[in-house]
Amino acid sequence: MKQLLALCFFLAAFSINAQTGSIEMSTGGFSFIPAFTSREPNIIINASTNPKRRLVGSMMYMMRIQSMTPTTVVLFTRYRFIDKKFKAIIGIHMPAFQMTEEYKVTSFFGRDLTMSYPVNSKWSLGSFILNGQARNTDFKVTLVSGNTNYHHKKWNFLSQGYFLSVGDLTGVAETISYDINEHFQAKAFGNYTITDGNFIGTVGVKYTL
Repeated sequence: MKQLLALCFFLAAFSINAQTGSIEMSTGGFSFIPAFTSREPNIIINASTNPKRRLVGSMMYMMRIQSMTPTTVVLFTRYRFIDKKFKAIIGIHMPAFQMTEEYKVTSFFGRDLTMSYPVNSKWSLGSFILNGQARNTDFKVTLVSGNTNYHHKKWNFLSQGYFLSVGDLTGVAETISYDINEHFQAKAFGNYTITDGNFIGTVGVKYTL
């Protein structure tokens, strides 16, 4: 419990000093690994330092709406080592925490690589690679994904296909967002794992500061 209180204090201090942030209410959760997206209604809070800088510190806090208990806490830093038309960013999750409703905590240390290239004003291509392992279990994972992003007026469509080393899963995912106004955005997410036929769908509303 002391560790949890210390973590909450750190997150509060980070959020106060963050330069960008958002809060989202969703019928599900969020995961960097689409197949691991939660089906429980969650509140998702994001905060980060100035995203225009090469080195950025960020945090994500996810909480179950029904019980108001934490689901996931991720602390990570990313560095943009190629910053031209083609961009490449390395990241370190230090670490990510998963929590049950009984406050049983598991931690995950990960590394990721994000690459993107704008084809034109509407289309961009990208990829995301995540590798890591749990600290207190033998869980290990590697995710390799490719994506296309289409943006037109207030609409944005992010389509991705991926391979996940856990269970040798292959899947596709789609995130659709619509900018209601300067601050509010409506979102829908769907994931289908081809290997086992599993489908996850969520909808939500996001407020950006």
